[in-house]
Amino acid sequence: MKKILIYLLSTILMFAIASLSMPETVLATQSTLTTSDTVEGIKKIKKDTVNAVIIGDSIAASQGASNPLTTGWDSNLNTFLFKEFSNKILWDNKARSGTTVDYCLKRAKEIKSTTDAVFVCVGRNDRRVYTPDQFSKKYTRLIHNIKRKAPNADVFCIVEPPMNFQNESLFLGIRTAIIDVSYDTGSYVLDSWGPFPKGQMFLSDLLTDGLHPNDIGYETMSKYMFRQIYWLIDHDR
Repeated sequence: MKKILIYLLSTILMFAIASLSMPETVLATQSTLTTSDTVEGIKKIKKDTVNAVIIGDSIAASQGASNPLTTGWDSNLNTFLFKEFSNKILWDNKARSGTTVDYCLKRAKEIKSTTDAVFVCVGRNDRRVYTPDQFSKKYTRLIHNIKRKAPNADVFCIVEPPMNFQNESLFLGIRTAIIDVSYDTGSYVLDSWGPFPKGQMFLSDLLTDGLHPNDIGYETMSKYMFRQIYWLIDHDR
């Protein structure tokens, strides 16, 4: 119950902040959920390049962007962080379209021990394959495997944006599972589902095909992620 209340309060606060007009580099109030006390890997960007891995599905690969290499969420996030810290993330993107958590479990074996951060962006396709409980068990194993491979890396669990399909309700259980597992494993939630509009008319302006964000959608996603990561990097704990 305490966990749920904290999340609800954080979500409300996030929407209040989003409604304000503020520069991209302005510090946002905390809404990233975590059981960890500090970040070490991603914080290196204050002084040096950060080595980060992305594993996941088509949204992890920025499918739907006009040019995933320049207008995808990872490219945008890099741009925002560089403006603030004058250093970049060196990405190793292992994402592939149409995949599930099983694919991520395989690719996690390739993560190097020197990795500073891992971004996990998966779950959309799993809603058609696994129950939330089944997904939760596999997702938990994935996060534990990542932490064993890269014990000093910060792990960011991304909740993907909403989609314009009638079976969107099937994803809500997956979203809850991702949030719960991140708590249980001491990881960080980047809940990009939250800042997107839920009404079909407004949501369609941010999606290319009802599922994948367009350039504006990926910018919305990356701005939200930047604010959360900025808070983690800069906040004194």
